[in-house]
This record gives sequence, structure tokens and C-alpha cells, in this order.
Amino acid sequence: MISNKLTFLFFLLGGTIFLFPSFNGDGWGMVREYNYRGWQTTSERVVVARLAKSQQDGLFSAGGLLGLLDAEDGWVFGTAIANRQYELYETGEPIQYYLVYKSHPGFQGFVFGLFDSLTNFPASTNLEIFRGTVAFVSSVVIALVAAAIAFEFGWLAGALMLLFAAVSEWMILPAGSLYWNLWAFFLPFVCGIYLLAEASKKDRFPAFKIYFVIFITIWVKILFTGFEIITTALVMATVPFVYFAIRDRWQWKTFFQRATLLGVSLALATIAGLGTLILQITAADGSLKSGIYYVRDTFIRRAAGNVDEFRGQYAESLGASHMEVIGKYLNSQAFSFGDITVVYWHLIALFAVFTLIYLYKHRATLHANPSNMGIALVATTWYSILAPLSWYAIFKPTSYIHTFLFPMAWQMPFTLLGFALCGFVIQDLFRPKTAQLT
Repeated sequence: MISNKLTFLFFLLGGTIFLFPSFNGDGWGMVREYNYRGWQTTSERVVVARLAKSQQDGLFSAGGLLGLLDAEDGWVFGTAIANRQYELYETGEPIQYYLVYKSHPGFQGFVFGLFDSLTNFPASTNLEIFRGTVAFVSSVVIALVAAAIAFEFGWLAGALMLLFAAVSEWMILPAGSLYWNLWAFFLPFVCGIYLLAEASKKDRFPAFKIYFVIFITIWVKILFTGFEIITTALVMATVPFVYFAIRDRWQWKTFFQRATLLGVSLALATIAGLGTLILQITAADGSLKSGIYYVRDTFIRRAAGNVDEFRGQYAESLGASHMEVIGKYLNSQAFSFGDITVVYWHLIALFAVFTLIYLYKHRATLHANPSNMGIALVATTWYSILAPLSWYAIFKPTSYIHTFLFPMAWQMPFTLLGFALCGFVIQDLFRPKTAQLT
């Protein structure tokens, strides 16, 4: 027991220290495919604009929504318009025009803006504080995942997961981003792991506590990251339930009851997030109908629109096949070392090989004891691939367009669990069959 606690503390503290330099500004230079600062600037410019807006007009101006300053030409990209956001925030020059971004509650703008209003730090100092804070919280949350994995499956499983998290550009890019807030995506997943582990240990399932925490954490995810990769986050929140259902051999009736209540909690949290956003748009536009119509039209454009009703890239994205879109992400770069580039289908193949190794070693005992810890990990890992695939399939049009953003969905939590599986199988190969955990 003491050994397990030390393992947990080592991975929590050591993992946080190990991840932070990578998450805070790509300290190890692992981001190769994109310009790190350019990628960050493009995403966080709407948060910086919000800070300038709050500074001049108050925290609740424009419904507290994110936006873009002095952008009369609409949602344009480029260095000039991005730098303008920082310039206005740092100089306090009067804002001429604020273009509201209605797709995201932008609660980080409120939190950071409140800190800004209570301090006298220079704007540039505040930005470094905000980035460092986001990177630190992301490091802690991912370290909590690694600690739970190391506690359950051994040190190598936790170590491989941590190593991948530290070198993967699609963990590094969102981890320290003021816009993306990687920690918020993983918060429901992490809370689910620890709540269900506690329930399993005590052989008591506090339903209200568990579902209430899941509801709150999904709502927090929406407040801080909007509806970006929302289906992935929702499926990820179910992953701990699948693992403990298999490991602890829940009865089918029990599983369906808990799954139903979990689904209700996730749906209510999503509705709460939508309601929050609609109220913000209403405050900004002065019309409830405006908020409802915007949410409806955005869903149609990004997921369920008729290709004949759109032109340009929207028509092209709606007309693309699901296999075409998934193929793009299977060939996205996961990480690279020197001249070696690893893409996601390589990782899927690697996880499949380790799965087969584990199943082959235990082929004689699978029928007699199908619910051991290893089988639970294998099943849960492959179940978790539905999290990224749900986004690529349901929100196919936006996935088709934004291939420079959504490879990060593979990490939520499929590839993390995949590396944990590899570590577990390697350790298992050197463990006598009589010592297998069940």
C-alpha cells in the first residue's frame, strides 16, 4: 500500500514537473510541423481582444464574449490583425470596433480579465502569468491521469503515457493556450477516474455525487473551451465507466442504469452550456432570438447542412466523405524525432500489435477469467477511439476544414491509453502467469 502511494505521489509531482517545461512555451522544441508562437497567437488573439475589451468597457460588456478588435473586414487571419489585438491590450489605445465571437462562452476571458482588473501588472506580464497558469493546470491534470495509470497498471504504463504527452505536439499546442485550455477537456475524465476508483474501493456507488461532478465538469469544459471537440469530450467522460464496469464486473442491469444516468448528466451539462452561450449572445445583441438562431445556424454549417445550400469551402466540406476526413487525421503527424515522423495510423498499428501480444499470452485464461484488469484496459483503450472518431464523423465539415486544429482529438484519451497499454503489456510479458492481477 505504501509503495502504491509513493508511486502515485511520484507520478503526480514528478509528472507535473516533467510536463510543465514542454507545456509552457514548448520548452523542449518538440513542435516541428507548426510555428509554435504563430499557432498560439492565431488561437489566443480572441482572448487577448476580450482582455482589452474588458479593460476598457467592463467584464460583462458584449455579453462577456470573446472577439476581435478593429476588424471591420470580418474574421480575417494574418499577422497584422493578430498583432493588433496585443497592441491594443498592451497600450490601452481606445477600441474602435469589437467583432463578437459567438461560438464560445469564453469564460477564461472573464477570469483573466478579473485578475487584470485587480492587479497593476503590465499586460505583457499578465499574459505570461495566464499562459503559465494554464500550462501548469494542464500539467497537473495530465499528471493525475499518469498517476492513476501508474497506480493501476505499473510504472512503465504511466511513464510511457507521460513521455508521449511531453513530446506530442498535439498535447503541447493546446496545453498552454489561453484559448484551448487543455486541462478543461480532461477534467471530467479525471474526475470520473478518481470518483469511480473510490466507489470501487469502498464498494459503494454515490450516484448523486458522481453525476453531479460530471455535470459540473462538462459545463466547465464548455465555459472554458466552448463546443470545440465537444463530442470527443463527452465520449471521453464515459471512458472510466467502461473500464470499471469491465474490471469490477458490473451486472448488465447496473451498467445500463448507470450509463443512462451518465447520459442524462452529459446531456443536461451540454444544454446548460448552450443556454449559457445563448444568454451571452442575447446580452450582446439584445435579442434572445439572435442567440437561438446563431446556435442553430452554426450547427447546420458545421455538422448537418445541405451541400446545395452552401458555396466554397463549406460546400466542399459538407460534400466530403467520412473516410476522406478520417484519412486526413490518420495521416496527421503525432510527433517527430529528427527525420523520423510518426503519424496516427502508425500509433494505431502499434497499439494493435501490443493488444495481440497480450491476448496471445493470455489466450488460455481469457474464457475462464475475461474480466481481469488487462482485458479491461484493452477494451477501454479501443472503446476510447470512438471519442476522436465521433468528432470527425458528426462534425465532418468543420473537421475537414480545420485539419490544423483537430488532430488533438486523438489524445482524448485514445493515444494516452494506447501508450499506457504498451507499458502494461511490456511489464506483463515479464510477469509470471500466476502473478496476473484479476
